[in-house]
Amino acid sequence: MLKRLGQGWHNLSIKIKYILLMVGVLAAAWVAVGAAMIQLHGFTRASAIIMDDYMDITEFLDAFSAEIVCLEEYIRPNALSEAEDAYREAIRLTDRTLLRLRPSWQTDQRAEYVLKRAIQNAMEYYRTSQETMLSRQEGDLIARYLSLKTQSSYIDGYARELLDTRMAQGEQQWREIESANSRHTRELSGLLVLSMVVLALLLMLFTRSFIRPLTDLGRAADIIGTGQYDAPPLAVRGKDELGRTARSFNLMQREIRRTFRARERQAEMEKSLLKKEAEAARMQQMLEEGRFAQLQSQINPHFLFNTLSTIAALAREEQAPLSEDLILRLSSFFRYSLESDEKLVTLGREIQLLRDYMELQETRYGERISMEICSDPALEGVVVPKFILQPLVENAILHGLRSCPEGGHIRVRVRRRRQGGTVVTVTDNGCGFDPAALPPRQEHRSVGLDNIAQRMALSGGRLDVFSRPGIGTVARITVKEAQS
Repeated sequence: MLKRLGQGWHNLSIKIKYILLMVGVLAAAWVAVGAAMIQLHGFTRASAIIMDDYMDITEFLDAFSAEIVCLEEYIRPNALSEAEDAYREAIRLTDRTLLRLRPSWQTDQRAEYVLKRAIQNAMEYYRTSQETMLSRQEGDLIARYLSLKTQSSYIDGYARELLDTRMAQGEQQWREIESANSRHTRELSGLLVLSMVVLALLLMLFTRSFIRPLTDLGRAADIIGTGQYDAPPLAVRGKDELGRTARSFNLMQREIRRTFRARERQAEMEKSLLKKEAEAARMQQMLEEGRFAQLQSQINPHFLFNTLSTIAALAREEQAPLSEDLILRLSSFFRYSLESDEKLVTLGREIQLLRDYMELQETRYGERISMEICSDPALEGVVVPKFILQPLVENAILHGLRSCPEGGHIRVRVRRRRQGGTVVTVTDNGCGFDPAALPPRQEHRSVGLDNIAQRMALSGGRLDVFSRPGIGTVARITVKEAQS
């Protein structure tokens, strides 16, 4: 869950991240301010309720005292007519303040309720007596005045007792408010600490989302500027602008590194090409020298072919078919080795030459050496360098099977590779050898094999020789196909 949220955060754009961070900061600040305002409002409201109760009682006491003073003015024998008006106005003011002292079971405590009820009842009786006095009915006015004074003293006593009770309750409420205020202060302090933690986390998130990627990007650019192109790639944390910039930077670094490596490979290839050109020149020189030696050996070849033909004709006349066949095969073999300047021939011609050569060798060695050729006729059209199979078979006879008293066997197999191309293997069961024990220049055991290996390399193929003492030798020619 957290991993998905982190990935979703990194995929947001920088603008949205900035808005969310600012909303988070403002929300944390407003939560702290709101909690403080709620606490202050609660404290103010509780204080206002207590003060309103005090004011209601003191206003009633003040108004009732003013009414008593007006009563003193009104009761005098020489009182002016304005005294009655002032007295009645004082009565109305006292009644207004009395309305705010109505008892309530829901809000008043028991003692307050009882005192307020006593004040209300006493005031009702007081107003009745007061109306009787104000109506100037017959009777002793002084006695009525003294009755009102006595009643007013009771009412004043009830009101002051109510004030004392309210003050005692207010003191208790103040202690409760102070305790609640202390508790709320601790809660507010915890909320402020939590808000600071949230702000710190938001700042860390801001640093991780903005500052660190920019710092990493600047450091990576400095490393690239010094020419170190193999530095590790930047971490791509999302799909926002910084993530896309880091991805593009990594791509640029990879392309630069690839370009430099391509140039290094190109330089190596040019160096290798120059080396191969030099080797090809040396090979061409060797081929020219070989051709010169071949030309030297071709002294009057027509005389040799005619002589061999004459001997074959004599063998036919003398009824010696085996001698005739051997002489004709020798003539064909010699003609193939000396005829034309062709460098490439078909694999079928090479196999035919190999059969002629083995007929000669089997006549010489009898049953000591036998040869088997496994070839697909469809592959006999493959073009190969001239004269590559007979030297391999000759090496197998001279170095592997010559000392075998019997059972010598050479197997030539032509097959198509699954990866493409043609493979020719020449296998013998001779004495074999240890390639590791030979000097590097003699790893193919003869100059003829070196010549074949070099010519195969020039034509795109290769020659590999595998051998083990006491088991035999395998020569494998890999041909890059090209149909004649």
